[in-house]
Parts: sequence; C-alpha cells; structure tokens
Amino acid sequence: MLLYFQFILCMAGKEGATMKVKFFVLFLLLLVLPISFVFAGGSKQKAQGQAATGEVSVWKLGGTPKEVEYWPVVNKKFEEQYPNIKLKYSYFYGQIRRQKIIGGFQTKNLADVIIAFGQDIPDFAGLNIIQPLDGIDSKVVESWRDRIVPEIWTTCVYNEKLYAFPNYVDMGTFLAYNLDAFEEVGLKDPPKNWAELKNYAAKLTKPERPGIALQATLAPVDTNIFEGVAYANGGRFLDEEKGKIMINGPGFVDALKLYDDLIKGGYTNKGLTESRFWEGAHLFGEQKAAMWVGLSWLISPWFPADPKEFRWEGTLFPQHDKPTGQYPVAATIMDPTAAFMITTLSKNPKAALEYVDFWAQPEQLLFYDGSKEVARVPAYKGCYDSPDLKRVWPEWVRLYKTGELFKGSLPMPRFIGLSEAESNLAKSIQAVALGQKDPQTALDEAAKKSQELYDILHE
Repeated sequence: MLLYFQFILCMAGKEGATMKVKFFVLFLLLLVLPISFVFAGGSKQKAQGQAATGEVSVWKLGGTPKEVEYWPVVNKKFEEQYPNIKLKYSYFYGQIRRQKIIGGFQTKNLADVIIAFGQDIPDFAGLNIIQPLDGIDSKVVESWRDRIVPEIWTTCVYNEKLYAFPNYVDMGTFLAYNLDAFEEVGLKDPPKNWAELKNYAAKLTKPERPGIALQATLAPVDTNIFEGVAYANGGRFLDEEKGKIMINGPGFVDALKLYDDLIKGGYTNKGLTESRFWEGAHLFGEQKAAMWVGLSWLISPWFPADPKEFRWEGTLFPQHDKPTGQYPVAATIMDPTAAFMITTLSKNPKAALEYVDFWAQPEQLLFYDGSKEVARVPAYKGCYDSPDLKRVWPEWVRLYKTGELFKGSLPMPRFIGLSEAESNLAKSIQAVALGQKDPQTALDEAAKKSQELYDILHE
C-alpha cells in the first residue's frame, strides 16, 4: 500500500494531478491514516413550508458517556413530535469515524445525517459527501444563527456555506493543575508564561510524580493540543493565501522546543509517545502528575475517579511572554466534534434538516449548560446564563461575559489533505520527544512532505 501510494504521488507530481488522481489520493489518505479519537423542544418549522415525511438515518460517531446516553433519549422525543418521520439511529465508536463515513459513501450505504468533526468538512465537502445546509432551506438555517456564539458558527462554514450545525466545541489548549501539589512547593497562581511553566514543572517534579503530564501519541487529539500551543505563539498550520504549509515556522518550532525542554528536563511522564492519548488525564486524575495539558474537557470522562475527590483548577495554557510566530496570537483553537451534517446521498434532505433543526433548538442545546454534560464548551449563548455552568466552569462564564472567552479564537486547522499533514506533524513531535531529531529539522521534514501533498490536492 505504501509503495503504491508513493507511486501515485510520483506520477501526479510529474504529469500533473488530474481530478481523479486527487480524489483517489484523498480517499486513500482518509481511509488508511490513523483516525481521530473522540470522547469524538424542537421547532415546528418545516423545510420549504412542507411537513417532512419518510425515513431519516443518523450515524453518530463518538461522544462522552453522558452524550451517548443522552442521544437516544432526545431521539425518542423527536419521534414523538414528528410521527411522520421514521428515525433510524446508529452509534459507532469514534475511532472509526472517517473510515465508516467514506466507506459508506463509496458503497452508497451512507446515513442521511452524520455527526462528525468540523475538521472533516473540507475533505467531506471536497469529496461531495456532504451538502451545504443552507442549500436545503436557508430560512431554517438562518433561524439558528442568533442563538449560536458567532466564533463557533464559523467553525462549520466552508466556502461561505454552512455545512454543519455545531452544538458545542472543544477548545485548546488548557492546563490543569493540582492545588495541593502547588501548595506543597509554595506555588499559588498558575504559570503566566513558558518560563514560569518550566520553572513550575521543575519544582513540582518528584521521583514518583512528573511535574507535568504530556501526550505525544499519534492520536490527532494530541496533535490538536500541540497546535493550540503553537497558534497561541503566533503559528499557523497553513498560509491559505499563499497555499504554503507553515509548521516549520518559529511559531510551531518554538512550541516544539518547549515540549523538548520539558521532556529533556525530566519533568514529564514516561512513555508519552506510546500510551493512550488519555493517559495524561489518568495520571492527573490519580494525582500522579501535578499538571496536565489538554483540551477544554479538563473535567474529563477519562478521569479514573470523581474529580471532586481532589482539589484542582484549570486555565488557558500559558503563552510565550514574547510570541515568536509571524501571525496574531490565537487565544484558542476550536472544533465542533459532534457537528450535524447532511450527506449528498440523502434521499430525504427535508426530513434530515428537520432532525438537525430539532437538535438546534434551545431545549436540546441546554444539555451543555453544566447541569448534565460538563466536558464541552457550549455553542448556545443561553448556556452562559446558567447557574450550573457558572458553578462548574466559573472562569468560562466570566470570560464569556467580558467578551474574552472566544476573542482571538480560530477554528482548528481545516483544509483538504489535513489528515496526512497532521499525521506528518504528529510523527515530527514524536521524533523530538524520542530524542531522534531537533525541532527545526523534524518540522522542516514534516512541512516538506505536507506541502508536496497539498500542492497535488490543490492544483
């Protein structure tokens, strides 16, 4: 398979990639690359003014334990409210997300509605797997806009069309810290910059406890965590105007040097390239690491015990005191990891949109207000008025009310061919973590490989 793939790239590079070659390469990449790991009252309004009828199939891929339990409950409410629509719902483990969807598209056995990642949108749209929601009924789609945080809304926009509906986002990058561990060494406030982070990690490290838990597996979520650090240092994955991969620029290189410094200093967990990506959450939840780097789901479904059993807090990962990248600092990067999309193979797009519209109503969106699910950043503005969210995530609510939570935030990297590019980046992070290469060399090699493929897919 690898030799065949290299042959395709070689021929495409020499003779100019035809559209068929581009699509073949993209299909191949999405099917064989490591897949992203995930935790991945309705409106009476009818599409185009007519009551939708018939069958609607739905595939949900991944989710937290609470989400997995919640979906069938809400589906039952939908069936009661829309007796003329027969719902066929299936849940699949998030690890198979891309394989399942692309395989279903190839065999013409794909659900009407798929619930996937915002990062999937360019690939799926480019392969004609999904269709713009506003192309089905723009009035229904427009009715959702005012209730959704604008920055989150944009995570589902591609080529000026809304391809998915976001009910929440995961954001990066964040830092969790154990208050008891801090007090043991005389620390109070979280680190304000990278220099302080390294100093804190050194002070907090014990023979049996790393000062900070990092993950550098090939799971894309670990790559996203690193991307969040790099974006906050003024880095970008891609210069869209120039079509240039930028992961070997100073924003990314210096972020990887930070990882390298923490690892070489002996402040991190062992085997960080080999363990499961949620190992950091396990270590922190068991109080076997003083700090932990993760996404916004710091109250993690992978904690081995009730997080109330120990004292800890979470905050944004500290930034470099003088960011070195050439782009504006991005406070966080965001991705909706349960985004509702309607496929081009749907024989009943009106009824499919009815289902999405049902989930876009406040009654369903309030599931993320802190009263039930606490591991997601809500897309619905009304959630930020909830006393439950204020109790669970007071810092989120405070920052939202002052206009700072989403200020400067960007969608996670999204472009056709991203999966292979992120795989190259993950391997470069691992090479540095294992002491095989220095950050600049590792990222130069990853950027070159990613640029070659990007050029083929975007000719």
